[in-house]
Amino acid sequence: MRRLGMVLGFAVASVLFAGGIAFAASAAITGTGSDTFTGGTGDPSHPTYSTDQGEVSQLTVTGSSHNVTARQNGPDGSALFRTPTISGGTAGVQGTQYLTTGFYEFYCTVHPATMQATLLVTANGTPQARPSATLSVRSKKLAKVSKKGILVAVTASTTVDGVSLTAKLGKTTIGKAGGLSFAAGQTSQTVKLSKAGRNKLKGKQKATVSVTADIPFGAPATGKAKLT
Repeated sequence: MRRLGMVLGFAVASVLFAGGIAFAASAAITGTGSDTFTGGTGDPSHPTYSTDQGEVSQLTVTGSSHNVTARQNGPDGSALFRTPTISGGTAGVQGTQYLTTGFYEFYCTVHPATMQATLLVTANGTPQARPSATLSVRSKKLAKVSKKGILVAVTASTTVDGVSLTAKLGKTTIGKAGGLSFAAGQTSQTVKLSKAGRNKLKGKQKATVSVTADIPFGAPATGKAKLT
């Protein structure tokens, strides 16, 4: 029976590979107590890790405190892919799921001299679409904005976490809202004005305000409105 099971298992695997079925591969990056990256290929002092398009790579820390930080910035102005600094366990390398085929350099910001590596994204798989959103400022009245804040309609392409909204009058910031999460579709959010922001609007008969959403791993989105 054991021999039969082994034969059947081999036969099934042969059929899968013959039929062209591919199994997604995600890079397994390990940070060690000796402050080095291991588990990759090539030069041990600068290893290379492979992942398929659309996959979230993984960082496992077995000693010390490490992170993965891309050297290249993404559309949000932060590292193209990154993890928090962890002192043990595993963290997903967020941002790798959006990458297209190519080579991407990364390092550990805690140990930049000894922990440098390359991520190779293969031609297998399909990159996930980056999160995006559009903004529309719904507020129209200065008096109401000064009391209750700026009402914004946000239409997101997918669920987005960690969004921040910044309201400005010209180049001056008049209000902020951070740590926001938006579901796919349209939702609304009110950006409360700071005391300084309310003072900026005080006495004005009209004003043009803008609200910008900073979207992790996506391009910022801005909406404007004239208040009277």
